[in-house]
Amino acid sequence: MQASRIPLTTLAAIFISSIAISFSAAALPQAPIKDVVSLKDACKQIAVEDQLPESEVGSFLLDCVNDQLTEMGYERVTSLD
Repeated sequence: MQASRIPLTTLAAIFISSIAISFSAAALPQAPIKDVVSLKDACKQIAVEDQLPESEVGSFLLDCVNDQLTEMGYERVTSLD
């Protein structure tokens, strides 16, 4: 009795397809604008309290907002403009 053999290219195609499907299924939702604005305001307050230099505030705000968005299950943002 001969075992059926699946060509390597077919296995590779199946593997790549399953990876693509898992990534698209795991896509996170975008946060509502009002939530992003609220998080940005809260992060600004932290920056003021921590007396961050003005040159560091922009990157701090983006990191701070994105950390909170991640914790809330939302997609990260690339800009706060």
